[in-house]
Amino acid sequence: MAVIIREKKIIEGKEYIIEVYKTKPGRLLTNEEKKKAEKLDLLLEKKIKDIEEEMNNNGLMTLKGKKGEAHRLWYEVGKRLEFIMDTSIVAAEDREYIWRAIYDHVRELHKGPVPERARTTPERSHFSYCYKLSRFSWEFVDSAGDWASWSEFFDRKETKNDPRIIEWFGKKAKEGNVSRIRNWLRPLTKAIHNEFMNKDTTAFNNEELDNRLNVIVAELKKNEDK
Repeated sequence: MAVIIREKKIIEGKEYIIEVYKTKPGRLLTNEEKKKAEKLDLLLEKKIKDIEEEMNNNGLMTLKGKKGEAHRLWYEVGKRLEFIMDTSIVAAEDREYIWRAIYDHVRELHKGPVPERARTTPERSHFSYCYKLSRFSWEFVDSAGDWASWSEFFDRKETKNDPRIIEWFGKKAKEGNVSRIRNWLRPLTKAIHNEFMNKDTTAFNNEELDNRLNVIVAELKKNEDK
């Protein structure tokens, strides 16, 4: 299933907005696929409009840009983007393009040009991170850190290169008591980076990786007691 992306093009000195059908390389784009993409585009437009209206109505839109508070807004936005994971709506192999397509429909959640990251690596873009954030409980998210801390965590090459680190983090969220202090995510992110910065974690089996990560948490707690 293709995804419609709007791009600016300069043709004979004039700027135009054109619709580009993005799909997995090598896949044939049939008329039927185009119709599905157009239907998806209309759905995405409605969903984003509904999300923005809801965020305005419940007062969460006012948290946008507020240090230490904006993560609540982005958490709730992420919750409402869960429909993107439905493979009957968006094919898994084309899902990455949705994160870019969202920018064609937002009005208040984002203003200004489409960020470079959303254009080149959409799965590392803001709304993709919103969805990832919403996979944890709000209590866990709020105790761990603000939006800047979570963005840094998702941005680190260790978490980008090995999704099992985020999976491990999800298990820790269910267990609770990662740390007894608030805003502990940033020191944990730094500790994970220091431990694995020169290592390829994909070479570890699941048990080895979990053990190494558990040691990092143990050391974090130990330092809190000093």
